This record gives sequence, C-alpha cells and structure tokens, in this order.
Amino acid sequence: MSVLFRCRIEKSLLAKANKVTGQLGTSTAKMFWVFVAQIARTGKVPLKLETQADNLLDTERRNQVLATLDDSESW
Repeated sequence: MSVLFRCRIEKSLLAKANKVTGQLGTSTAKMFWVFVAQIARTGKVPLKLETQADNLLDTERRNQVLATLDDSESW
C-alpha cells in the first residue's frame, strides 16, 4: 500500500529542481522517491552532511557561508 506524502515548497525552488531533474530525464517527484528509497535501503541519508566545530564557532565565517546560500533575492 502506498501513501500520499505532501509538503510545501517555494515555487521558485521547485521550478529550479524541475529544470535539473528534467535535464536528467526524470521528475522531481521521482527523484524524491529515489531519495526516500535510498534512505530506507541503506539506513543513511544519501548526502554528505558534516559540520566543522571550528567553523561553527567563528560567527563571521558562518554568516558568510550562510549568505552565499541565500538566494531569496532571486525569488
């Protein structure tokens, strides 16, 4: 049995994801399914997530990194 999983996401973010997954010949929905299936299969998140304690203590460096990730002006 399957279930319907819903979440909210910004239109511009979804549009960017749709463009990338379309270039790969698939859909964002299918890639999300692959992501969840990989978590279930391996018991791990299929991304490299890490922190470096030294960098987290440097507030200015952390803010610079976060600023590079902020694309809200393009929304």
